[in-house]
Amino acid sequence: MNLKEAYQILGLSESATPEEAKKRYRELSKTKHPDLDKSPNATENFKKINEAYECVKSGKGSDKEYQDPQFNPFDINFNDFNLHNPFSSSRSRKYHPENIELNTTISFADSILGCKKQLNFSRKTKCNSCNGQGQQKLDNGCAKCKGQGTVTTVKGNMVFTQTCDKCFGKSNSVKCNSCNGDGSQPADSLVDVTIPGGVSDQNILRLSGMGNFAGSSMFGEQYTDAFLHINVIPEPGLRLEGQDVVSLLEISLLEALQGSTKEIKTILGNKEINIKPLSKNLEEVIIHNCGVNKQGRHRVVLDVKYPTNIEPLIQLLADKIG
Repeated sequence: MNLKEAYQILGLSESATPEEAKKRYRELSKTKHPDLDKSPNATENFKKINEAYECVKSGKGSDKEYQDPQFNPFDINFNDFNLHNPFSSSRSRKYHPENIELNTTISFADSILGCKKQLNFSRKTKCNSCNGQGQQKLDNGCAKCKGQGTVTTVKGNMVFTQTCDKCFGKSNSVKCNSCNGDGSQPADSLVDVTIPGGVSDQNILRLSGMGNFAGSSMFGEQYTDAFLHINVIPEPGLRLEGQDVVSLLEISLLEALQGSTKEIKTILGNKEINIKPLSKNLEEVIIHNCGVNKQGRHRVVLDVKYPTNIEPLIQLLADKIG
């Protein structure tokens, strides 16, 4: 996909800023996500939107190559330095890996109580054929090191590897056929993610080390991160405030004066509450263990509707008292 096509899919002009592209992508995620869009081609269309956003975000396309002038810590590869042969011209592959952006949609109740989501996505993993180097060594013909360029010796429990002093580490290599010299290969990942209770719409969870292969170092294989963007489907009449769920209940003045029983919607289903006599406007009825992680509360705010003509109400109360 080229950049021009990507901008068209997102509905943006080619002069759009990265912030505008990100905002537009989030807007489309709320309407075009397969969990919300029930059209037959929803999944395929959303894949195109994801691809378009990645293309615009990175600046990579068939009509334009992206060059990042910023320092990338993943460029550092300790295999670049041949301590035994400083004159060696062989260098390990450098990587310019990117983080992975993921999306998921959850209900309002799941955002309050927490939930588990299974994510299926593609990422780049290390090519095992070339050990992530993008190239495979060839026999250099040296009898002493058996064509490897290095000699390994064992002394007790210690293993030493040094440059062959006969061929001076001379090495020949060819591009890896398995990964076409990239050093990584696409792979499908299936991950179970725990989303904590209390998240809000557009919250982002960082999945450490679940991104793309970023090379190897003395610390082992390195991977970037995946960032999970959470879309919360609103629940009419309910909202989150801190650790509490809040709703507004409209009652008449008579119900406020006399007291009444009402059934209300909560994240744990419908529940019955008692409104005490002589309740005032904006007073709250509290339901415990109905908020975040079942530890917060559900606060029902009373919205007392006062009649424009209170004479019939006064007469009704007088008849009850009399």
